[in-house]
Amino acid sequence: MFPERTILSPELQTLCVTVSATYESFDRDRLLLERSFDISSKEFLELHAKVLKLLEDLRIEKEGVEQKVIERTEELTRANNRLTELDKVKTEFISVAAHQLRTPLSAIKWALSLVLDEHSENLTTEQRSLLMKGYESNERTITLINKMLVVTRIESGKMEYDLQYVHIEDIIDATLLDFTGQMETHHITLVFERPREQLPYIHADPEKIRAVLQNLIENALFYSRPGGAVTVSAARKGDFIEVCVTDNGIGIPAHQQLGIFNKFFRADNAAKARTDGSGLGLFVTKNIVNTHGGEIRFESTEGVGTTFYVTLPVA
Repeated sequence: MFPERTILSPELQTLCVTVSATYESFDRDRLLLERSFDISSKEFLELHAKVLKLLEDLRIEKEGVEQKVIERTEELTRANNRLTELDKVKTEFISVAAHQLRTPLSAIKWALSLVLDEHSENLTTEQRSLLMKGYESNERTITLINKMLVVTRIESGKMEYDLQYVHIEDIIDATLLDFTGQMETHHITLVFERPREQLPYIHADPEKIRAVLQNLIENALFYSRPGGAVTVSAARKGDFIEVCVTDNGIGIPAHQQLGIFNKFFRADNAAKARTDGSGLGLFVTKNIVNTHGGEIRFESTEGVGTTFYVTLPVA
């Protein structure tokens, strides 16, 4: 007798079919996964090798670049050291030359002064005029040499300061006395708008601050038109004393204002108006003001005028 076949219920039959189909699907996915893994492994190894080679190439390139950077840095350092040496030699040369020139120029000044003061009655108008031109030219040269000496001291760090507790009004008063003759020559009005109350002391070198004011006022007078006015004022601004020098002169062209404090810089219109300028005054002025812990700035419109602002800390 044959064994009796087991008859499965429809539910169990469906379950068996589902399980069988699942196993078949699993086998297919396993084979695909294994094949994919084999292919990916091969590609991964190739990619890994390429990455390693790329890294090695980058390492070699990096070493080469670093070496070039080191070489260029050494070259720049040598060039900078050479420039520093040359600048030092230049500064020393200017200092020596200026000192050597100042001595004979002082002798010329003394001789011309002697002739003009003590023998003026023996001179014709033409002779006196020629001697005056020589004297003025000699004075301008001495002024230029003195400025060059100041620049060499600034650049060499040998500028000396005699700091004292002083009132800015006293320095302004003394400075204005120097310009009485120039006011008459240029037909310019020079006014000091004195503060109502005395300002606090500043801790400064009075001669250096006087040099700052002399330069600013001299520029204002030279670059103002006949009949113009130059105004000097002083006021307290918080912890600072602010001195303003205002003129209604030629002004500074807008496109050249950034270079105004550079050594030997002169604006185009200033060079035309005054051919004997050195371009050193504002460079020296800025260094003196900065050394005192102050600041200098300006506002200017070409053809209208200029105002310089000098701020110095209250003592």
